[in-house]
Amino acid sequence: MREETHIRWRWGVLAMLAMIALSLYPHTHFRLSRGAEWNGSYAAIEGVGDEVAYSAYVNALMAGRPRRNDPYSGRDDTAGNQQPESLFSIQFVPAYLIAFTARAFGVSAATAFIVLTPLTAGAASLVLFWLLALATRDDGVAAAGTIVVLCLGTVAGGHGLPAGIVGGEPLYNYLMFLRRYQPAAAFPLFLLFFVIIWQTVTLKNRLAAAAFATGAGIVFGLLVYSYVYLWTGAAAWLACVFLLWVIARPPGWQGHLKTFGITGFVSLLTLIPLAGLYAHRAASLDAVQALELSHRPDLFRLPELISLAVLVLLAWLMRRKVVGGRDIRTLFAMSFALLPFVVFNQQMITGRSLQPLHYEMFVANYSALISLMLVLAMVVKTPAGSSVRMRRKAVLWLAIAAFEWGSYETVVATRRSMEFDRSLDDARVVSLRLETLANLGQRKREQPQSTILLTDLLAADGLPTSSSQAVLWAPHMLVFSGVTVSESKERFYQYLYYTGITPAQLRNILGNERQYGFTAGLFGFERTIKGLSLNPKPISAAELENELKQYADYCASFTLDCATRTELSYLVMPVAEERNLTNLDRWYERDGGEQVGHYRLYRLKLRAGEASVNVQMIRSSLR
Repeated sequence: MREETHIRWRWGVLAMLAMIALSLYPHTHFRLSRGAEWNGSYAAIEGVGDEVAYSAYVNALMAGRPRRNDPYSGRDDTAGNQQPESLFSIQFVPAYLIAFTARAFGVSAATAFIVLTPLTAGAASLVLFWLLALATRDDGVAAAGTIVVLCLGTVAGGHGLPAGIVGGEPLYNYLMFLRRYQPAAAFPLFLLFFVIIWQTVTLKNRLAAAAFATGAGIVFGLLVYSYVYLWTGAAAWLACVFLLWVIARPPGWQGHLKTFGITGFVSLLTLIPLAGLYAHRAASLDAVQALELSHRPDLFRLPELISLAVLVLLAWLMRRKVVGGRDIRTLFAMSFALLPFVVFNQQMITGRSLQPLHYEMFVANYSALISLMLVLAMVVKTPAGSSVRMRRKAVLWLAIAAFEWGSYETVVATRRSMEFDRSLDDARVVSLRLETLANLGQRKREQPQSTILLTDLLAADGLPTSSSQAVLWAPHMLVFSGVTVSESKERFYQYLYYTGITPAQLRNILGNERQYGFTAGLFGFERTIKGLSLNPKPISAAELENELKQYADYCASFTLDCATRTELSYLVMPVAEERNLTNLDRWYERDGGEQVGHYRLYRLKLRAGEASVNVQMIRSSLR
C-alpha cells in the first residue's frame, strides 16, 4: 500500500481544455483567414521551420516508403542501394505512430499535423497535472501549475518576445512543446517518465514498485527512439534523483535505489540498438546536429538562473524547517532544479556539446518551471505568515497571468507567420498536381518519380509533405541523409545557376539576407542558426568570398555532365515571378506551361547534343 492521494481530475480537465483552446488558435485563425482559398495545409509557426521536414518524412512513411528514406532527394533504402541512418530514421517512433494513425483514418500528413497539436496539448496537460497533483497533494495548485509550466516555457527558455526587449531575437514565440512532431508527439511520454518514477518511490509494495520501475525503463526506451533531447534530459534527471537519494537517504532509500537500478538496467538495454544505428549514421549527421568538442562551462542560461533561485529558496525553507531535507517532495523539487545545470554542463565531463539551444527550448525550461511550482506549493501550505487562502489566490493569479501571456505570444506568433503559412498553402496545390501526374505516370508504367526545380525555396521545402516527388534542392535537404554535404552544395549551385542568379547577385542576396535558405545552402544550418553551437563561428568575409568564387567557377565550367547528374522533369515558379531562365533553356526544353493556382508548372526535357555548347557564352552571361 501507499499514501492515498485522491486526485480531483476535474481540475486537470479544466487546465487541459484551456491549453487545447490555446493550441487550436493558430490553425483556427489561419483557416478562417484563408476561407475558400485554404488548400489543406497546417499552420506552421514562425521560427519552427523544421516542421516541414517532419511532415515530409511522415508523408513518405504513409506512402509505404522504408524507414531510411529521403523525401527531398527521393532516395530510399534498397537492397542494392542502402542508405545511411538519419535523425529521422533513428528517431522513428513518433513518425510511425503518426503515419500509421493517419493512414488508418485516411487523412493526409498535413491533416495529421493539424490534429496532433490539440492532442499533444491535452495529453501533456493531463500528465503534467497528474505529476503536480501527486507531488503537491493540491489539485488546485496542480492545475494552476500546469498552466504556468506550459504557457511560460518560451519565456523560461530565454526566448519569445521578452528576448527582443533585451536585444535578442524573439524566436519561437509560441508554446515550444507543441512543435510538430518533435518534441510534440513524445513530450507527454517525457512527463510520464517523471510520474512513473514518483510512483516507484511512493509505493510501499515493492513488487508493484518494481513493475513501475520496469515501465519507466520502457517509456525511456520509447523516448530514445523519439527525440534525443528528451531521452538525454530524462537520463540526466534520473541521475540527479539517484544522486540526491544517495546523499539525503530518505526513508526507504535503499529499496528505492533498487528500483532505480531496475529502471537503469531496462533503459540501458534499450540503448544497445541505438549504438548500432548511430554506427551506420550518415557522415553529415554530426554536422547537422552541430555536435562539437568542448569542455567550456555554460552557467548563465535563463533556465539555470531560475533553477538557482529555486534552490536558494529551498535552502531557506529547509533552514527555517518549513520543509524537510529528506522529504521526497523536497528532493523531487531539487532534482528538477538541478537538471538544467546537468544538460548545459555535461560537456565539462564528456567533452561533447549537442545544440544547447534545444535543451533551452524543450527540456531545461520546463524542468525549471516544474521545480518552481513544486516549491511554490510548499510555500502555499506553510501555516506561518499570511493565510493559506491568500497564497492560493496568488498562485491562481499567477496562472491567469501565465495564460494571458501565452495567449498573447500565440496571437503575435500566429499573425507573424501568416505570410509564411499562406505561401506554403498556395504551393500545396501544385504539390498535389505533381502527385496526380506521378500517379498517372505510374499507371502508364512510366518513371513514377521526377525531380522538380522550384524557384520558390519555401515551396520546395513544403512540396514533399504532399507529394512523393523529389526536388533539385530545398533548405531542409540538408537534414536528411540521401545526399552528402558536397552533393547538397552542388545541387544548390545548380538551383542558382538554372534560376539565373549570378555570383554578383548572390553576393547582394547574402549581404542583405533576403532569400530563404541561401546562407544555409552554402554554410549549413549549424553555421547560420544562432544558439545551435556552444562555440559559434560567425561566417567570415573571406569564407563568403571563397564560396562566391567557387560558385562562379562552377557556372563557368557547367557542362552536359552537370546537367544530367540530376535530371529535371518539371519547373515550378510563381506566376508573378520573373526569372532569367537562359541557363535552364540552354539545357532543357520547356513546354508551354500549365497554371496551377498561383504557380506555373512546366514540363522539362533534356536537350540532345548539348555537349558542344559554347562555354564562353555561359561565361559572358555571368558578367
